Amino acid sequence: MNFSTPTLIVNKTITLNNLDKMINVANKNNLILRPHFKTHQSIEVGNWFKEKGVGSITVSSITMAEFFSSEWNDITIAFPLNILEIGKLNLMIKENRVKLLIDSISSLKALDNQLEGPAEVYLKIDVGYNRAGLKVDEKQKIKSIINFCKTSDKISFLGFLAHFGDSYKSKNKMEIKNVFQKSIERIKVLSDGFPNFRISIGDTPTCSTIKKYPDFINEIRPGNFIFYDLAQYKIGSCEIDDIAIRMICPVVSIYEEREEVLIYGGSVHFSKDRLTENESDIFGYVYFGEVWDVSNKIGYIKSLSQEHGVVKLEKQISLKIGDKLNVIPVHSCLAVDKMGAFYESGKRVEIMK
Repeated sequence: MNFSTPTLIVNKTITLNNLDKMINVANKNNLILRPHFKTHQSIEVGNWFKEKGVGSITVSSITMAEFFSSEWNDITIAFPLNILEIGKLNLMIKENRVKLLIDSISSLKALDNQLEGPAEVYLKIDVGYNRAGLKVDEKQKIKSIINFCKTSDKISFLGFLAHFGDSYKSKNKMEIKNVFQKSIERIKVLSDGFPNFRISIGDTPTCSTIKKYPDFINEIRPGNFIFYDLAQYKIGSCEIDDIAIRMICPVVSIYEEREEVLIYGGSVHFSKDRLTENESDIFGYVYFGEVWDVSNKIGYIKSLSQEHGVVKLEKQISLKIGDKLNVIPVHSCLAVDKMGAFYESGKRVEIMK
């Protein structure tokens, strides 16, 4: 198609190859693959998973669970319960199996008090990311939550859910493996102390790198792996040709004396996520020519404002106003969310609104 404004495109072949590899890891380890759908946010891509036999999904909000509930009936909401949305939740659980996340006895009691039907809950465990959840050594709090669920006629306790978020701070595969090992050691303490409960873990870096899982892990929940992005490539989660997403941006000005190009494509399209490379900010790798050819890199986006993107050229190349450049974004999840839709084989794919 002849795109005239910043446009996000997805390569289905690469996407399905990424999915096949993750399914293979799950199958070899007898794990449930419960992919996180916050990356693609689309019914269309969700159906690609379904066609591959994936029957359970993860989402990041009650709103996202509502969106996918028309096609999926086994959904984990991997965000601690927001009790102010209990009305929407009560409507949803009448027809869908929704697994909830709690991380305190107070939120559990509030849920039990206002819930109008049965629900299953995971306890969020913090293995070192310091974002949400209880630490594995907070045994009394963990016991209180499990015991409370035993007395409830509406809430069933499933087990423990963890996100190895420190893996995103890694610089290479070895650091990713180290994060996994340290996190698994903490989870092992939890499993030994509270056996016979399910344990769900998930993040794209470790799920893309680790091939063998201990028997006490029951499921994995990666999300970004379906498209990958520049951030995942830079830490070693994937190869550059595993990245299944590009932003097509028009050239609007050329500054030969600065060896820079201005593109129509800014923070409203990419987000402001950045990487650092050779002491320079990087907002995306820039290519020219065939969209999926990773040998034709010509530079990188050095700065973004709302609609503007400034590209630093790394090689001499003949460009003209109106040419279109192909950009690998730093963070595919946010690029998809910012754009509100993407194209696959010329077809517009809508995402959750």
